[in-house]
Amino acid sequence: MRNCWLLLSVLGTIISALPAEAAKLTSWQFDTNQNKLVFSTNDGVQPTAKLISNPSRVVIDLPGTQLGKPTTHKQIGSAVKSVRAGQFNAQTARLVVELEAGYTIDPQQVRVVGNTPNQWSVQLPNPQRAPGSTTRAIAATSNPNFQITQNGLYVRLDAQQTGTLQTQRSKDGRQIAIDLPGIALPSALAAQNLAVSRYGVSSVQFTQISPSMARMTLNVTADSPDWQASFSRFGGLVLVPMGGMRSIRDSNPKPEFSTPVANTPPSVVNIPVPPPRNPLPPRVSTPTPPRVSTPTPPRVSPPAPPQVSPPTRTPSPSLPTIPNSRVLVTIDPGHGGRDPGAIGRGGLREIDVVLPISKDVARILEQQGVKVQMTRSDDRFISLGGRTRMANGARSDLFVSIHANASSTSGGNGLETFYYATGKGLAQSIQTSIVRRTGMKNRGVKQARFYVLKNTAMPAALVEVGFVTGSSDAAKLSNPAFRRQMAEAIAEGILNYVKRNNL
Repeated sequence: MRNCWLLLSVLGTIISALPAEAAKLTSWQFDTNQNKLVFSTNDGVQPTAKLISNPSRVVIDLPGTQLGKPTTHKQIGSAVKSVRAGQFNAQTARLVVELEAGYTIDPQQVRVVGNTPNQWSVQLPNPQRAPGSTTRAIAATSNPNFQITQNGLYVRLDAQQTGTLQTQRSKDGRQIAIDLPGIALPSALAAQNLAVSRYGVSSVQFTQISPSMARMTLNVTADSPDWQASFSRFGGLVLVPMGGMRSIRDSNPKPEFSTPVANTPPSVVNIPVPPPRNPLPPRVSTPTPPRVSTPTPPRVSPPAPPQVSPPTRTPSPSLPTIPNSRVLVTIDPGHGGRDPGAIGRGGLREIDVVLPISKDVARILEQQGVKVQMTRSDDRFISLGGRTRMANGARSDLFVSIHANASSTSGGNGLETFYYATGKGLAQSIQTSIVRRTGMKNRGVKQARFYVLKNTAMPAALVEVGFVTGSSDAAKLSNPAFRRQMAEAIAEGILNYVKRNNL
């Protein structure tokens, strides 16, 4: 017996000496609108940060963390050149935000904030020209679908549209957004950030928000004029400054040459990183009470009174139930607030279709034992980045975005579901359930580079529940009973996926 205890003691010593499993960098994204880097790990970490010159870059090291995948590199454009993630050494993952040559930032204005030990953000100030430095002018883009003209900008689109488009300028005056309803961006433009550096425009971003909505964002100087966007009768999109070229002070300086900055030795400035604000929330559901065996009494007892539960919490017998579930699903009703989405037959608006469907999906999932978070539960505007940050920050297991489609003709009808990477199985499960329950035309499951699919760290799907412009779909989507049927079908698809994958 003594030898047995000795053996256990030795084994315990060996096990305690083994290195703990490293944390992993699970997701990161750079929000160009806010100049903010957001990243997540699957376990707590205390980052370190520093500003290194020549070229200027902010370096964030994550001790005890593995990248878990090959080095990734994302071109940003404008004053922020790129962001990359790599494995600095065996024990440290590294994130680097590199600025364009000749730009720098004040390290005292960099804010590194940990909402929890595994959810961090790095807020950068606006980059400024480095004192005494000169840089080359940024070359015009060679993208075949984008041209800088003598009068403004031209975008070649695979669509014949007419009319003038609405533009919206941000409160700080540095961004102008143009929504393009009914437009699918060419592959050469989708998810691109193109350098301009002319006419007060530093860069242009293209985003495919949904199959029926694209967005073009101009990053401009605060004192630049507003821009007007209209479809050309020859095809494509024309953008010109309000007031013409006389209102523009060309922001593209002529190339200047000086001693390369690389001749100056690099300097390093440490950036303070305070501890995270909140402890890591445990992902534990209400514990199940321990089972205690007791002698079974004779099976003679008075009839039990009927059990009555609140109607909103009664599981549907026709849907899978997930008992004691720890699964968290984020439901994302598309558009909202100042962004009504697609507008179809009889003035039917996308937001008036997807919000009630999304609410019913959330209610049904909760009835069946699944935890739900909604990106919005009323008619308000939430940015695309805000939606993905909400899902990533809550460590959701699944993300489902609900939209309605639109077409330039009334012949477009039917259902389609999109995924980007890991969400294919989820998309197929939802599509199958909706087609079976509603009998809608099946337009298939497709891969797409939509922002909310690319920038969520969990399996994600985007459902187009039909066409608000469709000759048959619009009448269905206007009907509250059909919308409830649609919600039950979407919820069933999610529940089937959860059950099949033992989440």
